Amino acid sequence: MANWVWKGLGSGVVTTRYPHRMEEIPGGWSGLPVVKGNNCPADCRRCAAVCLSGAVSIGGPAGPVIDYMRCIFCRACVENCPGEVLVWRNDFRLARPARPGGPPRRLSRRSVYIRHVDTGACECCLWEVNGLSNPYYDLHRLGFFFVTSPRHADLLLVTGPVTRNMAEALDKAYRAMAAPKLVVAAGACACSGPFAGMNYAAPYRLADLLPVDVFVPGCPPAPLTLLHGLLLAAGRAEEAGGEMELRGDKTGAAGK
Repeated sequence: MANWVWKGLGSGVVTTRYPHRMEEIPGGWSGLPVVKGNNCPADCRRCAAVCLSGAVSIGGPAGPVIDYMRCIFCRACVENCPGEVLVWRNDFRLARPARPGGPPRRLSRRSVYIRHVDTGACECCLWEVNGLSNPYYDLHRLGFFFVTSPRHADLLLVTGPVTRNMAEALDKAYRAMAAPKLVVAAGACACSGPFAGMNYAAPYRLADLLPVDVFVPGCPPAPLTLLHGLLLAAGRAEEAGGEMELRGDKTGAAGK
């Protein structure tokens, strides 16, 4: 016990300084594939062929097009691109508003209460969401708090594809929330539907059921990526860069 106390005092404060200071995600994951230039070799479809999620397609002479809502950020397309048209950009700020101009309903700057609903995830996203509450990320310092009842929530955080057995529960949770309220889709399955495609057990896309305000892609999205998405939803952060755009219909649902 004494050793633990002295070790803690010696380490000092280790909590991330984000968003007051930019940092890299521990472990070196931070990043996304981006298209650099239009010198794609003729008839080369290697990036689309190796993409496990079907997020990469060939957009004619302009070269590859990346659907970031389906992308799992595995780097396979970058590693297999012979012409270095696809490169890796280090940036964990992947969240994007579903509509131009950002979330239309501004929440309190002081505190935001979150109801997390998992609608059938593989638990990878759950691990990252749970990580938000540990001492390193400490989302409470930014005024975010998880609640057990949707009646107390300002923001509905959804992970996983919407399974048939969870669709009604999700709808009830959303309807129980008082206005104004926001919906954040976290993870590739919540952003674009089941990774393995639409099926009997998971026949829905979140954006087809609820008015999603912010998409946080990733498989899974890292805690800092989730923090960026929550801050963006609360009107306390801006989307990063211009290389990444939503692909899909007007709601932002992609991968159809």
